[in-house]
Amino acid sequence: MSKRRESPYVWITWVNRLLAGEDYCEWSSWFKANYEGNSYKKEPSNFDTAKWHMEHTALLLKTRQKFEDDGYEVFIQNQNRIRLQGQTAMLSGIPDLIGLSGSTAVVVDVKTGQPSPSHSTQVLIYMYALEKYDSRFSDFSLEGRVVYSDHDVCIPAGSVTENFISNLGGLMRRLSSDVPAVKVPSEQECAFCPITIEDCQERIGSPQVVDEDENLPATRDF
Repeated sequence: MSKRRESPYVWITWVNRLLAGEDYCEWSSWFKANYEGNSYKKEPSNFDTAKWHMEHTALLLKTRQKFEDDGYEVFIQNQNRIRLQGQTAMLSGIPDLIGLSGSTAVVVDVKTGQPSPSHSTQVLIYMYALEKYDSRFSDFSLEGRVVYSDHDVCIPAGSVTENFISNLGGLMRRLSSDVPAVKVPSEQECAFCPITIEDCQERIGSPQVVDEDENLPATRDF
């Protein structure tokens, strides 16, 4: 039986596609935010976790070496964990890499799949959380970067706008509300959703890839 969390909890990769306009079913993220992940059934996964870990780790270590060669002090993975308690919910995530040099801090996420606007949105959320609530970065100009195998996408300092913060805040309030968010079932989104028909009777079709471990990437990063 699905068990309600004591308070809402949102993993950043549950919301970056919603903010980027690549997904529209807020109910899926609302359900995960409000119910403990080990308390409800999930669709079986065909995600190749071992393959992803190997490819992701190789690209991360290559990126770390490049930043170190350029003179950055580098922090990776769990050194960068974010636990931001807001007024309505806990926002959590793990930037792959943070590099410090002079007065500049660069927040980096490495991606082994096809480029997507939501990847930049994910980094913007990291930048917002670190910039506003982590005193380690109060004296740094905070930039972002998405690193792919063949190119980088740079996100300049100042990209976290008031409009972005407003949109993120509105989404967080909807996901933490006692009133369930709107369901928008579709073959495309339901195919990547772990929630079974037992909890979502509007579910469409069969799953293709499911990956809801909070320490793994968003479902479409492959």
